Amino acid sequence: MNGFTKIFLLPSICVTIYGCSTTNPVDDKSWKKSFDDGYQSMRTRDLGRAESNYRDALTIAQTFHKGDVRLAKTFEALGDVYLAENKTEDAKRVYSSAYAEYKALWKPHDSSLDNRDYALGLATNALHLANFSFDSLRLDDAQRLYDEALSVEESELGSDALKRQIYEGKAKLYKLTGRESEAEKIQAQIADLKGMPSVDDMDNMSWKALQVAGDEAFQAGSIVKAEKLFNAGLQRADGPVQSAESLRGVARIYDQRKEFSHAIATLEQARRLIPRNDDRRLDLADNLNSAGWSYFQAKDYANAEKMFLESVKLVHLGQHHDSERAKVSFQGLTKAYSEEGRDADAEKFAQRKLALTLELYGKKDSRYAEDLLAVTILQAKQKKNAEAAKGFLEVIQLEEGNPSPRYMLAALDSYAKFLRDTKQDALADTIELKAKNLRAEFE
Repeated sequence: MNGFTKIFLLPSICVTIYGCSTTNPVDDKSWKKSFDDGYQSMRTRDLGRAESNYRDALTIAQTFHKGDVRLAKTFEALGDVYLAENKTEDAKRVYSSAYAEYKALWKPHDSSLDNRDYALGLATNALHLANFSFDSLRLDDAQRLYDEALSVEESELGSDALKRQIYEGKAKLYKLTGRESEAEKIQAQIADLKGMPSVDDMDNMSWKALQVAGDEAFQAGSIVKAEKLFNAGLQRADGPVQSAESLRGVARIYDQRKEFSHAIATLEQARRLIPRNDDRRLDLADNLNSAGWSYFQAKDYANAEKMFLESVKLVHLGQHHDSERAKVSFQGLTKAYSEEGRDADAEKFAQRKLALTLELYGKKDSRYAEDLLAVTILQAKQKKNAEAAKGFLEVIQLEEGNPSPRYMLAALDSYAKFLRDTKQDALADTIELKAKNLRAEFE
């Protein structure tokens, strides 16, 4: 294959799982001998003998009852031999058969060990087929199969080696199709994966190491792996404070999956564990803010506001870490009140967040421009036209020369809309042209 690492996962397919069978015991024994002989021949790189052994095993496996996993495993093993022999078309044919067999066996959301084997077999053979599609420049098929392989692998927390090979395939596909930024993201995920401990190492990891690894996996987008690590941390937690932190990690997983009721219940469980003393008040503030965002995403704005307001009561403004927590609370209150159409209340808390950003970072920090824009948009919604016009111009002035056009474009677009709404069409034309030119510059 052109440029791809050949995928050999033989230990996972050798002699450990033969499935429950109602076939003739003689056939069972004959299949096992042929399959095991093929495995040993592959280990010694006697490819001709391995091919013969696996072809014998396949002839027997094809007589087994429908749904016997040994047929899928034999197709896959024979594909590995053909791949090693550079018999590409033969490999493609038997990997396609293995893929179809595993796909028929796998059941999403089934947590049994057998189903995990089916999932990883499906992901492995989808990866093989994706690589073949890439080599023959059938890029849409390659994209679909890489995506399927990754989705199935993550659902069952496969090996890091398998995930890395899927990532590498996707990165090459993105580079070939000119999607350099997406390729760079995948390369960053590969680097993160190499730097993270394997889930197989969890038994030897401390609670702190599990939490750090869970955070890293979550940030890298390995949600299933992060869940395993956070739950392992919960089992290893020593005392209520560590348990509460692990529970907050688990709640993040629920949020990511949009299972907000589970996230809220988990955060409530964590909240009850956090000691009510000054040493732990920021932990409690974080917990309340997290619960606020879960309620917000569930569109329960009243309870979201309650959580954010309770969090604000715990912080001591004037201290950096406390002020950062307060900014999160003020942001949440701004969004919740805005969703309810309470623009005056939303502006009040947007102003409070802006004041803290000014105090902590000054006007030259891009976070100030971002927060000023949020205030200005709310003022425009309330027809505070003079204040809104002044705010838009200040944001634009602050963002002149900023290498990132994000807030400048947002300000120009919002200002142009404001000008249209206030019947200042000539100036709106000028602002829209400026936005258009800026976009063209960064495309």
